Amino acid sequence: MAYTREEKAMIWLDSFPLDYAKKAALLKAARDPYALAARFEEFAPLIEEKGGAAIAEKMRASLCGDYMPKLLALYAESGISCVTCFSSLYPESLRAIGDPPFVLYCRGDTSLLGGRKFAIVGSRRTLPDVMKRTEKFAEALAGAFVIVTGLAEGGDTAALEGALKGGGAISVLAYGFSHVYPECNRALLEKAVKSGLALTEYVPWQGPKKYLFPARNRIIAGLSEGVLVVSGGMKSGTRITAERAYDYGRDVFAFPYGIGVNSGEGCNKLIKDYAKLTDDLVDITSVFGINLTEKEKTPLSDTERKVLACLGEGGAHVSEIAEKTGMREAELSPLLILLQMKNRVVSLGGNRWGKT
Repeated sequence: MAYTREEKAMIWLDSFPLDYAKKAALLKAARDPYALAARFEEFAPLIEEKGGAAIAEKMRASLCGDYMPKLLALYAESGISCVTCFSSLYPESLRAIGDPPFVLYCRGDTSLLGGRKFAIVGSRRTLPDVMKRTEKFAEALAGAFVIVTGLAEGGDTAALEGALKGGGAISVLAYGFSHVYPECNRALLEKAVKSGLALTEYVPWQGPKKYLFPARNRIIAGLSEGVLVVSGGMKSGTRITAERAYDYGRDVFAFPYGIGVNSGEGCNKLIKDYAKLTDDLVDITSVFGINLTEKEKTPLSDTERKVLACLGEGGAHVSEIAEKTGMREAELSPLLILLQMKNRVVSLGGNRWGKT
């Protein structure tokens, strides 16, 4: 990947262990990273003030040797593309937030950064039936949006799995590409890289730290036109994503939960405060003026055909469909919603469904 001199200078600056505020202060003083590198001695006192003498000396030495060629070669060998805040690929929605990442380290299809994006996030403690519902929502919405999520077990995993079935997906990590967290999702991450895009604002050698996840959540919110929260307790990280999205003027949606369900308390609180109660895909698509049913009829899975076959001329109650298919009613709910979005079934009210 070819980089401009400003992009290379931004990648250079980002490779040193300075926190976001210190890098921002240096960029503000120099106006652009190339000026910081080209007129290094002019800014050396400020660099020492912000990062210390040792960091300043490392930065000075890096400008005299083969530091940058080796660094860029390392990234290229690891399959990492760097999309900096000076790159044409950098999403404008992310650039507009108060603290945009300086560099997005990407593996996969970076063209997905240019598409319409919608976030789906959930906690690790997501109920099995909500996982299935989330996967179906993500699969359907991926027909209109690139789905943005994390890589945590639970809701994020379901969103990513569904999105990769239905279209494009972006997984945002809270650590560098030399690490995977949780380790059990390594195969899913590689699947996201192969069929979608994984990105992070952290250099490859940065390991996962608890305090990095809230910062990561601002990227999920900043990239997206809206956010659906499918699960989360009162102190869940999903609420941080929702709050960021709300602050950025994005639409926030949340699944409703019954009383006493701990993994949904955060969702109910969001609905009380500002989120849109969401139990149907139309609750989301109508906000964005999207009608997924206008597309060509998509092929049905064997399970979907089985459900469709249970609907007679007058339709059928969910309990009847469950009895005929041998499925639980909780399993049928997301399937029927997806069939509705595919324009194959219509709700008749009272938990009855009929063919279109």
